[in-house]
Amino acid sequence: MKRILALLLCALLACTAASCSPDKTESAAANTTSASETPVETNAPAAQIFGATDDIKAALSGLAEMDFGGVLYAEKDGETVASYANGTLSDTTAITLDTPLPVGSVSKQFCAAAIMLLQEQGKLSVQDTLDKYFPEYAQGAGITLHNLLSMRSGIVNFDENTPTNIISMNSTDRENTDAILKWLFAQPLRFDPDEKFEYSNFNYLLLGNIVEQASGERYEDFLRGHFFSPLGMSHTGFTDEIPGAPAWAKGFSCEANELTPGIEPGAAKGAGDIISNAADMTKWLNALPSGKVISQESWRAMTTDYTGSATHYGYGLYLEFADGVGHFGNIGHFNSADFLKEDAHFTLFMVTNNTSTSSLTNQFFTLAGTLVNE
Repeated sequence: MKRILALLLCALLACTAASCSPDKTESAAANTTSASETPVETNAPAAQIFGATDDIKAALSGLAEMDFGGVLYAEKDGETVASYANGTLSDTTAITLDTPLPVGSVSKQFCAAAIMLLQEQGKLSVQDTLDKYFPEYAQGAGITLHNLLSMRSGIVNFDENTPTNIISMNSTDRENTDAILKWLFAQPLRFDPDEKFEYSNFNYLLLGNIVEQASGERYEDFLRGHFFSPLGMSHTGFTDEIPGAPAWAKGFSCEANELTPGIEPGAAKGAGDIISNAADMTKWLNALPSGKVISQESWRAMTTDYTGSATHYGYGLYLEFADGVGHFGNIGHFNSADFLKEDAHFTLFMVTNNTSTSSLTNQFFTLAGTLVNE
């Protein structure tokens, strides 16, 4: 289970802390040479940078100087404000704005939206208790879906006491899920439900499985049918799909440790399982508050602060997040962040495969403050 810890544990720093067109942005991009003296990939192409103003381009040049490998894309009022792409995947495929990359815990907002859509369809309620879905869970009668969504359940997160041998790369999604739940349901709660905020990936693993129970569909099929396909998110998929080598997964290889050390089937469901690219994530961020995928009432529920603490959290989103809403993510050596400032019609997506969580966080807040005001 240490694998799950390495893959799904969201950047704890976050707890304290119209669609884009790749053709449009790449045609505007200017090639610049990285100033780094020790690039991670010596055969990587020069960084592609586009800034709507000289000040923005200068800010993005700082990423190239630190040899930031990954993607940044920002859009305001439907127009590209900034874009950046640099580095390679494990098979030396160049990273471009089109490249899908794992987004880690940014996936939680998709899971939360799925729960809200199922509530709109009358198939569940956020006030349902867990014993409805997991009757074997003795403590489930006191925990609601709302508690899971808002990270106020009291359910444990990963730590040094989490066992290492209960799931396997050779087991099925169902077998791994059953093993995780058997272990999880035997653990005492850390505090009474709704007593306080405490981040736990297990909350969203449970929610992902509840989506399947309430919808009668595989989690992946539900998200693809209700979110990805209607929005034209054709470069978005799931970590469990990588071994099947779909077209969008070129360059990812568990054997090559691209997602070190590999993701056991079912282990990231709902909590950190999505792979996406800049265009698709921008479509998603623009659609969330628009009523296209969930109602505006559901969106307001997702962006209500339920924590009553210094950490402001709604459903799958941090609030007052650079004066907007968003989330950080970490899975393997990928770190990511997405951001929406609704009143400014501004979105920002960043993901890297060679930069630490803390460095990404620092760059994110600096760039978000610069770009949103342009």
